[in-house]
Amino acid sequence: MTFCFCTKFNSDHFCVCDSQGVLINSGSKPTLRGNRIYSCGTFGLEVINEAGGLIENNTVFDNQYDGIALATGVHPQLRDNKVFNNHNLLEKTLAAGLCLFSVSGDRSFPMHDYYRCLTCLTSENNAVCYSCIRTCHEGHNTEFVRHDRFYCDCGAGLLKSSCQMTTPACDHQEVTNSSLSDETEEEL
Repeated sequence: MTFCFCTKFNSDHFCVCDSQGVLINSGSKPTLRGNRIYSCGTFGLEVINEAGGLIENNTVFDNQYDGIALATGVHPQLRDNKVFNNHNLLEKTLAAGLCLFSVSGDRSFPMHDYYRCLTCLTSENNAVCYSCIRTCHEGHNTEFVRHDRFYCDCGAGLLKSSCQMTTPACDHQEVTNSSLSDETEEEL
């Protein structure tokens, strides 16, 4: 089963949205073929929770976080997809040394490497982004958990220590215009 939280559809395009793109979830194995998935506020296409299927001949572009995101433990067949001109906002945020919470807040769950700080652990489900593990939790007992969807609990202020990497009002334009190129096209 495929879930799409897009707000706009038309006969020529599969997904034109300002929120999340296509989410393949919970062990489903759909065939997604020949679609244009673009202008999503997060990823164009996400595969999570042991989902899979065939993702073939799709064009995925102009999405804020990235084109196609695969969580740990998913194994879809990717064939001849054109993925290009995505804004890679998460990578740019981390390259700027900022917490992912600066971009996502608690309204979206960006897919990225998910760590846990055992020193600051307030719940087994707490997640910490790479920038915060390196800076806010330096010297703490930490562990990599998986590549998955989460927002950073350090940036959200849910851990024992205060986040040093979250800006009160992140300038998304500044991060979007950083030196990392988003012009590359890749075949997946």
